[in-house]
Amino acid sequence: MKQLAQAVASVTLLLSSVYVQAEHVEPSIQYGAETFLSRCTLCHGSQGLGDGIIPLSIKNYPNTNLKDNRFGRSHKQLREAVLYGGSKGKMSKEMPPWGDELTYVQVESVVLFLEFLLAEPEKAYKMLEKAPTSSTPSFRLGQRIFKNYCVLCHGKNGEGDGKMAKIIKNPPPFNLTKSSSPDDYLMEIISKGGEAMNRSPRMPPWGDQFSKPEIKSIIMYINSLRGRN
Repeated sequence: MKQLAQAVASVTLLLSSVYVQAEHVEPSIQYGAETFLSRCTLCHGSQGLGDGIIPLSIKNYPNTNLKDNRFGRSHKQLREAVLYGGSKGKMSKEMPPWGDELTYVQVESVVLFLEFLLAEPEKAYKMLEKAPTSSTPSFRLGQRIFKNYCVLCHGKNGEGDGKMAKIIKNPPPFNLTKSSSPDDYLMEIISKGGEAMNRSPRMPPWGDQFSKPEIKSIIMYINSLRGRN
């Protein structure tokens, strides 16, 4: 048993070292800001003021303004909110639990950033404004953006079975694997949203959120989901 425990400890240490090299040595506010931008703005908005695309698109959506936080501001309370969301009944069920998707470092980093945002909002806003963006289209970039933003509605394989599919109905999120639309059309509907294209008003406009290279990257990834790449 002792040898087994030592072996497990060695493997854990090895995985930990690989993990640290692949991500960050330790949690940080800066990394938390980047994680917030990639995971949280869809509901909370780019500055956490509750003006994200989803609450602006869905009538009577729960308040997502972090300044109006009613669930505690301590590190422990914020961590629980990130990890469990509304799954434990402390907040709206529309708040998804992120414990099964974010790494330990991402969770701790975003919690550090949330503390910073609540304590010194103006400094936090400046940090968010300086976060890096990409200008070159790529499949990997599209995959990352899709995973961070689109799976919530469309699902990880684009089949329309994301977490928000239980809430967004009539019509539900579209099954992207069945799409045959050309790239030009995808560019328009992603940029302008569904309502502007006489499609579902639940599909938000992303033109202000993403650059053209980023949208082209998303299209590259969508094409892979429907077997066109």
